[in-house]
Amino acid sequence: MPVFPDAVPELTDGAVTLRAHQDSDLPRIVEFANDPRTRASVPLPSPYGMEQAREFFDQVRTTWESGTRQGAWAVEVDGRWAGSINLHSRAGGTSEIGYGVHPDVRGRGVTTAAARLLVAHAFDDLGLQTLVWRAARGNWASRRVAWALGFTHDGTWPATHPGPDGTIVGTWFGHLHASDPRAPQLPWREAAALESGRIRLRPWRDTDVPDTTPDRSLTHFMLGSAPAPDGFDEWLLTRLERMAGGEAVVWCIADIATDHPLGGIQLFRMNVPMLRDTARLAYWLQPSARGRGVMRDAMELVVRHSFSPTTDGGLGLRRLAAHVDGTNLASHRVLRWAGFRHIGSEHANIALPDGTVGDEESFELLASDDREAQRSAAVPVPVLRTERLTLRAWSEQDRPEREPAPDPQAAGAMGIEPRPPAAGYADWLARESCDELDGTSVGWCIADAVTDRPLGSIGVRGLGTPLRSGTTGYWLYDEARGRGLAGEALRAVVDHAFSPDGLGLRRLDAATVDGNHASMLTLASAGFRQYGQDHDSFVAADGTITDTAYFELLSVEHTHRPGDPD
Repeated sequence: MPVFPDAVPELTDGAVTLRAHQDSDLPRIVEFANDPRTRASVPLPSPYGMEQAREFFDQVRTTWESGTRQGAWAVEVDGRWAGSINLHSRAGGTSEIGYGVHPDVRGRGVTTAAARLLVAHAFDDLGLQTLVWRAARGNWASRRVAWALGFTHDGTWPATHPGPDGTIVGTWFGHLHASDPRAPQLPWREAAALESGRIRLRPWRDTDVPDTTPDRSLTHFMLGSAPAPDGFDEWLLTRLERMAGGEAVVWCIADIATDHPLGGIQLFRMNVPMLRDTARLAYWLQPSARGRGVMRDAMELVVRHSFSPTTDGGLGLRRLAAHVDGTNLASHRVLRWAGFRHIGSEHANIALPDGTVGDEESFELLASDDREAQRSAAVPVPVLRTERLTLRAWSEQDRPEREPAPDPQAAGAMGIEPRPPAAGYADWLARESCDELDGTSVGWCIADAVTDRPLGSIGVRGLGTPLRSGTTGYWLYDEARGRGLAGEALRAVVDHAFSPDGLGLRRLDAATVDGNHASMLTLASAGFRQYGQDHDSFVAADGTITDTAYFELLSVEHTHRPGDPD
């Protein structure tokens, strides 16, 4: 029959020793058991005194004297009891490891060293194949030890761990196989402190509870990613779990003067092996922080940190991606300003809280990209006024009351339906606006100067080239035609296009179906001249093939018209 304490194998690394428990350990066991942090993580009798410590000691001795090769060891540091660590058989070749240390040795690596000794003994001496681990959800010290030794985090059992105040929390669980490396399998992500002139990116704290509930923009676009006053503790815990699992880095965007939270920014999907050294980006701001350039500052800090080498304290990533709602134009602006490229659209890909679906726009930025060359900003859309018209940006209030009736004239002249639909107007408006966000086009709603009712649309595209040229196009609702309104609008746009305070262009061009005399007269009234024609080059909506006529106007021709004084 095994005799205690001789039945307990002693394990040591020279600084930490695992040995049999002794009577002299009992006072420190009582201290450990009454520590608030211990009681928050380990279910223990209350009160806990020498009687309970003696019962624990007797149970440990009985286990070892039963002939098992697994049980509880005392952890000794500097000649005294520093904690306990144990193995419990769960199945053939599989045992569970558990540990806890006295408050005065925490933070010194004692638990990790003790666990490393026991893991080696379990696999190398006892021949076990798998060790499992579990801890109360939120017991970061225990999880950090398991992570350091290579244990995976397999998931969470909800409502399975009793807390000292009677609450029930979840239980983390994981495993380590004998053949696995005894080192971290994934990085434990940390939110490095980053600062600009007016904001600070820092880790979230449990005191960062927001003052107000998320507004419609946050609930609509962020789908629960932004915190609310209710449930903030769970929100924060979930994000800490994602960082501990190597999946994300989550920052609080704080005012540098007050340290008050303004919003959040995060990198995620960082734990997928085939996507290593890449991340997806998401961000949001509280309403009071919007429109001040805060997100631009935060984006700049995160992008630089992401692409900086790990030797310089950065993340050493090679690619960032962002996927945003097609109608979230503020987000599009931030990404384009930061140098991201728009690489595609996924239609009806987002299920929104109101039951509708939306398009998703994809952007990317590579570490090797020339960010300065790729930065773009929307061309301003100033209000232009004429005698009868106001040219302004399209807005949500311009949604048609009903679907446009078929317009054979427009279909024959343009080959497409340019007019906005009533259903899906928000998506139409977003698409029109997105085309302008890269700085290559600008468009106006042609509105009645008195009623502000939309009459049509006019714009200039193809901007941003070194040639300083652009292509203009326009259309009118049927009821607005025949009154010279298109020409009136075009002349205002031409003046703006060639003005040094406007677009500063040198050349404008336009194309129209040969035979569309109304459009040709409109162009001529603004000073355009025809310079060419393609034959059988245009296919109308009804399948008719016609010619295309091309027009142009140079700024010098506009400034010095025939008959004008030099």
